[in-house]
Amino acid sequence: MSPYKVYILQYAHRKLTSSEVFLGDTNQNPMEMAYFVWALRNDEHTVVVDMGFTAATAAARKRKMLWEIGAQLDKVEIDAAQVQHVIVTHMHYDHVGQYALFPRATYYLRDEEMAFWTGRHATAAPFRRSLEPEDVVALVRANYAGRVRFTKLHDEIVPGVTVHRVGGHTPGMQIVEVKTASGTAVLASDASHYYRNMDEGIPFIALNNIPEMLDGYDTIRRLASSPRLILPGHDPEVLKRYPQLHEGVCVME
Repeated sequence: MSPYKVYILQYAHRKLTSSEVFLGDTNQNPMEMAYFVWALRNDEHTVVVDMGFTAATAAARKRKMLWEIGAQLDKVEIDAAQVQHVIVTHMHYDHVGQYALFPRATYYLRDEEMAFWTGRHATAAPFRRSLEPEDVVALVRANYAGRVRFTKLHDEIVPGVTVHRVGGHTPGMQIVEVKTASGTAVLASDASHYYRNMDEGIPFIALNNIPEMLDGYDTIRRLASSPRLILPGHDPEVLKRYPQLHEGVCVME
């Protein structure tokens, strides 16, 4: 098996404050949040991790769309319409909105994630704001079309790419372990939004289970060969730590 390259593709950003990021923070220090999707590729396989949101959702939620996700994938010579594997780390609006870009893909997600967002608590105010109903419906339809595979606790998607359920942020939050030339990398996605969440043990403000979130930080560190090979889900600092290939596109090797 040849090692994977991990492409870090920014597509949007927003301005916010630290009180919207770190549980218990009341300082309201100005911050930025970056929105990413990721692509994993070696000589044999291409896997996309998460799908971002649409321009319509960006406008409705006052997020700044910087680049179209399909165009970002094109920059690294990945045709979204031909992608066979899309890992869904969780079903929040900023991770599942661009399903129409991937008509041939199988989606890999957790049973408890689908169950929660189609269940009785999903409409409660603390959770409802994190989803777009049409995104959830689209994944339900994909399931009936045979295009969803529900993952196990630790599940290899293709050789060299494994998902691990950690919970915490959402009931079925899963992280992605990938074998690169530098060692084992971990795409934390929203198991750790920022480096600081994990480094200082401060949960993100939107969560489902605090102990699982804290345990998830330990799992991320245990799986990764080094801290350099950990990618948080929304930290703009990522763009400074890895070589830039194009505008909004970096690579980890």
